[in-house]
Amino acid sequence: MKQSSSMAGTNHIAGSARRGVLNSSAVAKLIAFCTVLIAIFLLPSISYCAGGKPATKIYNVADTRAMEPGLPKMVADIYNSDLWLYGLTVILVMAGMGFIIGFGMDKLVSHLGIDLGKLEHHE
Repeated sequence: MKQSSSMAGTNHIAGSARRGVLNSSAVAKLIAFCTVLIAIFLLPSISYCAGGKPATKIYNVADTRAMEPGLPKMVADIYNSDLWLYGLTVILVMAGMGFIIGFGMDKLVSHLGIDLGKLEHHE
């Protein structure tokens, strides 16, 4: 390897950092990373060993006592009674809303004069 005349006689490495050598900031970052990892895996087990009464299952319910009869109360009652039926209801409502919004926007754009129909390809 040929050195230039300005670098001749010096053993200079650009940036004075060599590959494979850990400096103090790299060691500090490694220690911090290991500490976080240990905390993530040890803290749950320490809290489990703390004793006390065991955790119970939490039930989420929508409060329907002050609701007037109508669509919101019906949806809240479905949520409280059967989560699978509530999930199916949400899926169907979202699909219906997507259809209505898509169809409405298609009509709006066609009134503006933009044709979003099938394109003809000329090869």
